[in-house]
Amino acid sequence: MSPQTQDPRPLGRQILALAVPALGALIAEPLFLLADTAIIGRLGVDELAGAALGITVMHTVTGLMIFLAYSTTPAVARFIGAGRLKRALAAGRDGLWLSIMLGVVLAFAGLAFGEQLLLAMGSSGEMQLHAWNYLLWSLPGIPAILLVFAAVGMLRGMQDTKTPLVVAAVGFGANIRC
Repeated sequence: MSPQTQDPRPLGRQILALAVPALGALIAEPLFLLADTAIIGRLGVDELAGAALGITVMHTVTGLMIFLAYSTTPAVARFIGAGRLKRALAAGRDGLWLSIMLGVVLAFAGLAFGEQLLLAMGSSGEMQLHAWNYLLWSLPGIPAILLVFAAVGMLRGMQDTKTPLVVAAVGFGANIRC
C-alpha cells in the first residue's frame, strides 16, 4: 500500500488481515509432509525408511533456504513504504533470480553428492536405494521450492498474504490428489 492511500480499518484488523492468511500459508508445508507421510505410511519398512531419510535431506536443505522469503519481504516492503514501486519490484525480481540460481546449484550438488550424503547419514542396502530414488525424484523440485519462497517474500512485502495462501491451498490439494 502506498503512503498516500490509508486503510480505513483499525490497525488490529489490518494486522489480522495480513496475519491470518500468512499463517495459513505457513502451515501448508507441514500439511504437505503430513499428507506424504499418510500416503507413504502404507509402504514397506525399507521404502519408508528410505523416504524418511530423503525427506530429512530435502527438508533440511529447503529449511536452510527460508532466508529467501524472510530477506525478500523487508527489502520489498521498505521500497513500497517509500513509494518506490519500481525499486520494490526490482528487489523482488532479484530475490526470484537468486532463488532460481541457488536452486539449480543445490539440485546439481544433490545429484553429485547426494548418494554419499545418504551413506554418511547411515543408509544402506534397500533403504539406501529407496532414499536415493526419493532424492533423485525430489531434486528437480528444489529450484521451484526456492522460487516459491522468494515469491512469497515478495508478495508479503507488497502486503499480499492472500495469494500465497491460495497457492499453498491449490498445491496442497494437488498433492493430495496425486
